[in-house]
Amino acid sequence: MGKRWPLLTAAVSFSLLMSACSSKQVSSSQEEKTAINVEVASVTTESLDAISNLSGKLLPYEETVVSFEVGGLIQDMNVNIGDQVKSGSTLSNLDPSDYLLQVQQAANAIDQAQAALNSSDSAIQAADVGIGSADAGVNSSDEAIKSAEANIKAANARINSAQASLAELDKGAREQEKAQAQLAVDRAKAAYDKLKIDTDRVKALYNEGLASKKDYDDMQLQLTNAQKDVANAEQSLSLILEGATEEQRKRVASTVQEAQAGQEQAMAGKGQSVAAKGQAIAARDQAVASKEQAVAAKGQSQAAYEQALIGKEQAELTLSKTSLNSPITGVVLEKLASEGQQVSPGTSVYKLGRTDQLKVLLSVPDKEIKDWSIGDKVSVSLYDKVKSGKVNKIHPQTNDSTGTISVEVVIPNKDFEWVPGQVVKANRVTSDNNGILIPIEAVISSGNNPYVFKAVKGHAVKTEVKTGNLIDNKIHIVSGLNEGDQVVIRGGELLLDGDPVKAAGGKK
Repeated sequence: MGKRWPLLTAAVSFSLLMSACSSKQVSSSQEEKTAINVEVASVTTESLDAISNLSGKLLPYEETVVSFEVGGLIQDMNVNIGDQVKSGSTLSNLDPSDYLLQVQQAANAIDQAQAALNSSDSAIQAADVGIGSADAGVNSSDEAIKSAEANIKAANARINSAQASLAELDKGAREQEKAQAQLAVDRAKAAYDKLKIDTDRVKALYNEGLASKKDYDDMQLQLTNAQKDVANAEQSLSLILEGATEEQRKRVASTVQEAQAGQEQAMAGKGQSVAAKGQAIAARDQAVASKEQAVAAKGQSQAAYEQALIGKEQAELTLSKTSLNSPITGVVLEKLASEGQQVSPGTSVYKLGRTDQLKVLLSVPDKEIKDWSIGDKVSVSLYDKVKSGKVNKIHPQTNDSTGTISVEVVIPNKDFEWVPGQVVKANRVTSDNNGILIPIEAVISSGNNPYVFKAVKGHAVKTEVKTGNLIDNKIHIVSGLNEGDQVVIRGGELLLDGDPVKAAGGKK
């Protein structure tokens, strides 16, 4: 390949012309030179063995059409065709007015359900108070009934006592009682007679000065008392012999009537207490029923409250769907709607493509497909840039029109430097035979040996190289360059050794 350069004749002739002029430029080396703008690239090693030189169009790794889940009027469209978007970024919004109203209505429903729930709780508390009050009424009525029954018993006892007294008055005194009364009279008279004798004796002694005035007075007092005892005993005997008076009978009969009235009053009190107990029991039953109703109402209110919460969550979820967010990080491929457009749920708005990875479908002749496997590395180039891809899928059938089989190659594109639609070349690497490859336009042929210009500390350094085979529009450098060297790939034909250069690029 050393001297066979039919494609480089023009470039070599131009380089010779520039070399002939170099002597004149050297003579003015003392003058300050302006740096020449050139493009440089960093030297790397690449595979020297490649087969299946194929081409294809770059495609997004995945495509998706996005649409609103709810209908409405498109309020804004935030991105355009070609814009890069991140996952979760907002692409478009619907007018949220109607959905905001639904959220507010749901919030009002929650407030109403909460109020009903609070009312049910208050009703339950009131019913509990009513049950407690009714229980207290029942207990109080039981105590009143016990007290009335005790009063009835006491009234019955008074009636019996009064009736016994009345019967006794009607019957009169017994003979034994009469005899005892007569005996009492006799004893009182005997005591009086004895005291009369003793008094007369003390009086005689007093008159003679043999007894004191006090002794005489004491005897007189005893005699007076004995006389009263005789009168009392005679009166008691007279009463027993005469029997009860009408007044006594009326008084005892009145006592009977009073006792009967007390009995009737106690009976009435018991009846009232029994009625009060019945009322208290009825009130308790009513309070229990009210509590059961309040508990049932609370259950309904609780269900309504929970349903209102769900309704609000649904309304808020629907409201959130008025914003259309990107499901992927990629690029806008198509814009399918516009601001002010009324859309229904599911109407397509954007077509997005994921471009942090790209893919290319390579049409591989069916006779070569046996050499391809999923996971194979593929060298993909676009202009002077090369990326390493990987076989992701091999289609299971042959294309009827071309007789080829499609092979999907995935290419990393984190810098988003490549875009869908660009045509790339692809080579499947079959060995690890690597070497230095540089663009063919970087090599200048002048005289016997080809050379390149390296950019070293801002100056062009002419460097002779030994070349090998031409591979995919790149020339194999057998010697003269090392990996990492900065080589001028465009603008070298304007340079002389030592010229100052202003490098742009620095790409691999």
